[in-house]
Amino acid sequence: MPVTTVDIPSDLLAFIDNIIHAGSARNRREIIVRALEVFAKLDAHTWDDPIIYIGGIRGGFFSKGSVREILSGMSEEELYDLGKRMSKSLKDLSIQRHIDLSRPENHKAALQMLEDFGWGKFTIDERRITITAPFLPSAVFCGYLENALSIPLNKIETSEDMDVFERIMEVKKVELKEKQNND
Repeated sequence: MPVTTVDIPSDLLAFIDNIIHAGSARNRREIIVRALEVFAKLDAHTWDDPIIYIGGIRGGFFSKGSVREILSGMSEEELYDLGKRMSKSLKDLSIQRHIDLSRPENHKAALQMLEDFGWGKFTIDERRITITAPFLPSAVFCGYLENALSIPLNKIETSEDMDVFERIMEVKKVELKEKQNND
């Protein structure tokens, strides 16, 4: 890996050293490399202060509490419909990136975009989509993901700070396969 030397203002260097002292990082290199990775991941080089763009989409920051307040009083059906309407932004972004969201092999890339936007930690397998620490209510996510990914989902109730959605069509295919294997 090439070695690069840069001058860092003393206040930023003190900030970096405080992070190391707090145990959040091992050394200056780790912090600087991680910061550059985040800078690239968020397309921070395209920002026009104070306007923020992430992945080609203009963003703004809301606290989870503010979002909860905005959505309070809405029924589950209204939240679901809101999610469906909101999914247009992911569809538009995927078109820009030449990603066909209706193809299951592209769903992981779509969920990675949402993760990059801070909407939670997403995992996906043949049967389920799991969102850990979701930013939005599950009804919003259900409408959003169903519409954006063109798949019907069934919410699985959990007691944790997570949402789990089962792919309805995939579940039926897996159950059919299991039944055929048992016969």
